[in-house]
Amino acid sequence: MNEESLKTNKYADVPLRVRSWVVIIVIFSLAVLHPILMNLFICFLSFWGMKEFLSMYNFYNKKTAVLLFLFLIPEYFSLYSKNYFDFILYTSLFAISFGIYTIFIKNKISKKRGLLVSLGIFLCTFSIGHLSFIYNIHFPFSNMIGVYILILLVVPTELNDVFQYLTGKAFGKTKITPVISPNKTLEGFLGGLVLTIFLCNLLGFILLPERSFLFYSLLGILIGILGFFGDIFMSYIKRNAGVKDTGNLIPGHGGLLDRIDSLMFITPIYYWLIFYYLIA
Repeated sequence: MNEESLKTNKYADVPLRVRSWVVIIVIFSLAVLHPILMNLFICFLSFWGMKEFLSMYNFYNKKTAVLLFLFLIPEYFSLYSKNYFDFILYTSLFAISFGIYTIFIKNKISKKRGLLVSLGIFLCTFSIGHLSFIYNIHFPFSNMIGVYILILLVVPTELNDVFQYLTGKAFGKTKITPVISPNKTLEGFLGGLVLTIFLCNLLGFILLPERSFLFYSLLGILIGILGFFGDIFMSYIKRNAGVKDTGNLIPGHGGLLDRIDSLMFITPIYYWLIFYYLIA
């Protein structure tokens, strides 16, 4: 195979990834139109993320599906009522209880894997649920501020993965984690970080121009670093479970968790940062 063929094959999956991105953008755009749609969308992300976590460890069946669905009912109402305390209580207790159930009652998996499943459940519910609280941030001068702040999180976070992927494909030579994630390179990480900082400043200037270059640059650094660790964490989970992808929901990307792994690590910290910097 000649050099030109290798370059062509290197980017063979890009068109499929782009088509999937178009679908994702349309769904997200519809979700932000109304709080009910947004909360239903978040509950779907939580349910499907938990399903993929449990499926990787061969622990997903009809009974666990019913259990996950029943949990989503109080989670939805805690999101709809914007009750942050109830939300933290529900998600924390459910993750802990499910971990105890898998390790000590069902005795189907090791303690280490049970703890990883419990952590996965927590990330899919607690972390992703913060998207709703970000969406519902309101200032007296703008009812759209929550949507703007949400876009300022989701778009750079997801594109950071794309930036790292493309710059890694083009320039990547120095592997960072050759055992856990062989495709992660220093060049890809740095390229993604620089482009994410630029994107945060661009979106910030358009959506919330009153904030400084320093604020948006620090936000870009936060997203770039935490997003990278979120991706590495998911790679470790997949390697521990012995699977290549978390699922096949999104063509060209794999499972849902392959797409939102960075978001799960960033969202709560982003919410607290925004809350105390812009609101408190």
